[in-house]
Parts: sequence; C-alpha cells; structure tokens
Amino acid sequence: MSGAHIIRAIAPFTDRSGSEPGARTGRAAWPAIGSAAAFTAMAVVSRQAMNGSLGRLDQTVMAALRARRHPAPVVASARAVSALAEPAVVAALLTTGFLSARRQAGWGAAAATGLTIASGAAARRILSEAIARPRPPARGWLTKPEGFSLPSKHATLTGLAVGAWLRRGGAGGPAKDLQSLGAVAAMGASRIYLGVHWPTDILAAWLYAEGWLRLAELFGAGTRGGSSRSPGTAGLA
Repeated sequence: MSGAHIIRAIAPFTDRSGSEPGARTGRAAWPAIGSAAAFTAMAVVSRQAMNGSLGRLDQTVMAALRARRHPAPVVASARAVSALAEPAVVAALLTTGFLSARRQAGWGAAAATGLTIASGAAARRILSEAIARPRPPARGWLTKPEGFSLPSKHATLTGLAVGAWLRRGGAGGPAKDLQSLGAVAAMGASRIYLGVHWPTDILAAWLYAEGWLRLAELFGAGTRGGSSRSPGTAGLA
C-alpha cells in the first residue's frame, strides 16, 4: 500500500482544529527523520546481510545453532512464542484490540491503528519478495516456514502490532521503543532458534516496522491541525 493510500485512509480520522503551518511542519519533521533513518538503516543491513560482513556473521551464528542439541522443552517454548505471530492469531488479537479501542477512543483511532498494521504487513511481503533472500539451510529447520527470509514476517508483525498499539495508548519516548524492541527480540529469538531466520532478518524487521510506524505518524501529523491531540488520533502519534 502506498503512502497516498494511507493519507486518504487516515485523514478522515484525524483532528482538523486549526494551527500554524510552522507548527505542523515541526511536528512532521521528527517522524520524517526517524522514518528515513530506519529505512536507510534497513537497506544497509539488507545489503550487508546479502553480500557483506553481516551475512558471514549470520552464517557463523546459524552454524553454531545447528551444532547444538535442541532440548525438547526449549523447542516447544520457541514454537509457542513463534505461534503468537501467526496470521490467524494476530487477526484474533487485532480484532479484540480493535473492539477495545473502539470503546475507549472511537472507531477512528481503532481503524487507523489497524490500517497501519495491515498496510505495513502487506508492504513487507512485497519488499521481501523483491529482496528474495533465501532462508537458512532446510536441514536446520525445526518448523516449516513460508516465503522469503528478509525481513522476518513474524518479527515485523510483532513490531507493527506492539508499536502501533503502544502509540494508540499514548506511550512515548524510550519506554515505548524499548518495549517494542523487546517484543521483536523475543519473537526473533524464537524464529532464529527454530532455524528459519537469519539474525539480520530480525534486525531488518525491527527497522522496517519502526520506519513504517513513523511513516504513519508523519501522515497523521501532516493532516492534523491542532497542537492538542484528540482521542481519535492518539494511535498514530
């Protein structure tokens, strides 16, 4: 989904109270810088993972994992964590969160947050197919994956969902970023342990999710008017 589609979808849900153009520009500056930085870093990581030193580090890490015995309880735990980001589970969690958000902040906030997550997930799939990074060797798989490797689908969905709902709840600053990073790291560790992702797939997924969330913030700031935040826009800032 393109940025123009997101603007048109989110605009009806935003606060249109008046403010100075300079204030709107200032509010949009930080999300723009953050989004550009995250996507640029993801591009660097992707390039190095495919044809550079990070790719060699990936190989070393996965070879060490394959050489270790996989205790059944640890494998079961990794599969349980991984299952939390399966599409069916995510859809159920998002539906529950949507209904809760609608009661607390109205349809607008809930729809905008859901749209951010869904569009980010769709764009990730297109990006992954364009990059077409192969997964680690199949002999090390402890679960059956789907699609290409970078950025990780499970880690991306985790980053998008946790990050978007934290923003909708009004969380901000380092605490928000640390919670999102921690969730992505936990999901990523499960996928790496199961042998279906390289470590840099997880890093790229986190950077992608952060870039997409800030892109949504940018469009929200560009269409909001007032300096105060209404309940209907809390999920995007």
